[in-house]
Amino acid sequence: MRLWKVSLFLLLVVAACLPAVAQAPMRVNIPFDFIAAGKLLPAGHYMVVPVWKDTQKAWRISNENDKFSVSMITNAVESPVKPHHRSLVFLQNGGRNVLVEFWPEEHSGRAAPWSSVKQTFVADASKHVEIAAQ
Repeated sequence: MRLWKVSLFLLLVVAACLPAVAQAPMRVNIPFDFIAAGKLLPAGHYMVVPVWKDTQKAWRISNENDKFSVSMITNAVESPVKPHHRSLVFLQNGGRNVLVEFWPEEHSGRAAPWSSVKQTFVADASKHVEIAAQ
């Protein structure tokens, strides 16, 4: 009986710690200017964090001194087969870089809003650029 209680306690401790690990800030050095949620942000070191602890829907991207930042409502994306590293994915075309996804976890990511440039980028020859985060 005592072993069962200790096992249950350890299981609860691990379960309580998992959300904190999943919500650890993503730190990334973005080497180019980019558009996130319709706002142009300069190249630099950024942190990506959820706005609220109880939901993964709203996220904030801000630079080190919080001078440049944007908050956005995102949609969930899943990759059950292919695991992703913690990273940000940009659609790159004609010198413009638009944040389209970020992956705070291996199989669960977030899709960023694309604004009106989506149709132009998809119609032209464009490529995805993925930048690893810490």
